[in-house]
Amino acid sequence: MLKKMDAVELESLEVNGIGFVTPGMKIVHPMFGAGEVESIFEFVESGENTIRINFDQHGSKALVPKYAKLSAPKPKNKKGSFLSSLFKRSN
Repeated sequence: MLKKMDAVELESLEVNGIGFVTPGMKIVHPMFGAGEVESIFEFVESGENTIRINFDQHGSKALVPKYAKLSAPKPKNKKGSFLSSLFKRSN
């Protein structure tokens, strides 16, 4: 007999707004901040999914992706060095 906690680990999961999420991927949560996906599970009986994320400031948490409002990190603004900005102005 299956228990509610019986789950299968998944290699990836499609999450609205992000696309396919895989272990090792960086994720952002509105309350917990930035973190890295540790694992993805599907509960056998219910078919629901959870994603275990190790957050930089809050540790490891298991979240239900359809309620968690997860997003991909925003790309960092790459600015050149002070010297490269001077060089561009002189051209």
